[in-house]
Amino acid sequence: MKKDESQRVPQDGLGKILLMFAWPALWFTFLIYVIGKQFIPEGGTTPTWLLLTITTLGTGAELIAGLALLKREGYALTLSAMRDRIRWRWPRGRKAWTLAGVVFILGMSLSMAMGPVNRSLASVSGFMPPDWWPAASNPLIPVASAADAFPDISLEGNFLFVLINLIVGLVFNIFGEEIYYRGYLLPRMRGVFGKWDWVANGVLFTLKHVYQRWLYPGILIGGLSFAFAYGPLGSLPLAMIFHWVGNFLFQMIFLIMAAFGLG
Repeated sequence: MKKDESQRVPQDGLGKILLMFAWPALWFTFLIYVIGKQFIPEGGTTPTWLLLTITTLGTGAELIAGLALLKREGYALTLSAMRDRIRWRWPRGRKAWTLAGVVFILGMSLSMAMGPVNRSLASVSGFMPPDWWPAASNPLIPVASAADAFPDISLEGNFLFVLINLIVGLVFNIFGEEIYYRGYLLPRMRGVFGKWDWVANGVLFTLKHVYQRWLYPGILIGGLSFAFAYGPLGSLPLAMIFHWVGNFLFQMIFLIMAAFGLG
């Protein structure tokens, strides 16, 4: 972020920062455990349509909040007006790109290595996922194919579902979380956390996922990677790419293969 631009970003106190991470946690918890649970069949698992709906409503609220709060700061909701404020640019220079590559590889490697740690945590009292939790994010359920993750969807030839899954993931989950937590919130945390604002952002982003706390180890690696891409590397698009690859790349590959009847 340019020096003059960073000086114009209002700074939040610790209480407000914590509140800004707390309300999405409460909103997701309400959607999942109060509203969503009513639509889960007795003894069954979460239907895919319900999972997509909760994702859309949950991260959609974060996207709307992020854009509304940026507008409240005085920015028109156009890319040209918000470009410097949300750091809509790529890293600058070979050194920055080299560091980005190192962080990406390290983040992906550590995130995959967290699979056994997630499974161990999911077996601890207080961290166990409910029996009805979707297989895609339940480390206690083996997932070897897209059909295992979406058992209630006929995938072969179902390119519409692939497209819907891509749109929900990209527009709501990736853009929603990155605009809100990185684009809007992270620059407002420097007054409290100084140069370690990106670390605090990654940790609080992890804790915010209390509604799926059995995934904390993996989420922490991801959250720190996304925050580093936005903070020290100064690039929201890079943070979005890190986030999408970490959350959806392999899922999309398996879904496309399944749609073509290859898996």
